[in-house]
Amino acid sequence: MAQFDRARLGLRGGTILIAASLAFAWFMTRFVDQPAQRYPRTGRIVLKKTMVVLVSLAVGLVPLVSTDIVLDRRRAAQLSAALGGTGDPDHPGAAAILSQGPQDFSAEPIPGPLAVGESWIPDLPAPCPPGQQELFGETETLCSSMPASNAGRPRIVIVGDSHIEQMITPVALTLASRHDLDLSQYLMGGCSFGQPEYYDGECRIRNEVVLDLLAEDPPDVVMLSTTAAVPGSPDEALRPGVRELAEQLSSLGIIVIGFRDNPRSTKDLYECSSERPSGTPFGGCSFPQDTHLARIDPAVELLMIPQFHQIDPTDLYCVDGECYTIIGNIFVYLDDNHISGPYALTMAPILADRVEPLLGL
Repeated sequence: MAQFDRARLGLRGGTILIAASLAFAWFMTRFVDQPAQRYPRTGRIVLKKTMVVLVSLAVGLVPLVSTDIVLDRRRAAQLSAALGGTGDPDHPGAAAILSQGPQDFSAEPIPGPLAVGESWIPDLPAPCPPGQQELFGETETLCSSMPASNAGRPRIVIVGDSHIEQMITPVALTLASRHDLDLSQYLMGGCSFGQPEYYDGECRIRNEVVLDLLAEDPPDVVMLSTTAAVPGSPDEALRPGVRELAEQLSSLGIIVIGFRDNPRSTKDLYECSSERPSGTPFGGCSFPQDTHLARIDPAVELLMIPQFHQIDPTDLYCVDGECYTIIGNIFVYLDDNHISGPYALTMAPILADRVEPLLGL
């Protein structure tokens, strides 16, 4: 599968692989296993025993080591292609939805099977501002930053979970590159950003610390996730405590940019299919939007809060009520609920265009 950049084998490929495995098993039994059992059983021929051990190790380890080297190189190449940024005409991703005219989508989709597990958006390039990491104690808070090149530039703070990392961080990075903005982010897997009393354990501590930091030195903008989709269900709802949080941040004079969650599934959306027609940007598996997301974005009720704005990216993975797992030759998801890094990078310029007017940029 790694050799042909495929996520699964068909009937023909599987049959060939089984036949080859049986043939190799017979060869190993006939020329390695049986001689090893037959000759050194008396315990007197040390040389033969040694040779059997060395030959067995060579036969077993040389292919394994060689394969590992090859797979590492392929993994690095796939990852480089996957996270190389936007602008690849063979892999336009979300940009294909907005393009006009005929397009060719015959290239293999990315990320490949070796790179998909590593196609996460990396942390911001610099560590936390001095003294902040210690405030989070032993919690698993990922704290990073990207200072502006000039002092006094607008500050954006990103807070949330892994969905924030995959969707919002690329948007903030795009805005920062365009307008020289100061970025900080505080992420924890499975931990939404909301009023602390709605959360327990390390998540509550993370939210308390971040709220204290925002109150002491309010940034210009906070970006967070406002809704949580339910796997295979339209029961999407506001994240716990997000309404109260938005009201508190607004009272501090902070612009709050909320992002709607992406669809979540009960099955792996990367492995379900790699098929797609060459003349359309859409492929893989498809599923109805209204079975995975609420008909109306639950966060619209927050728009009454001053300085709160909601971004709904649903049109970048669901078109005319149907959602797809491959768009513009890029896998939209890396598992059953996270947007893949490569696809997020193609969404980022589009979403940044939507955020800019809200920030007066």
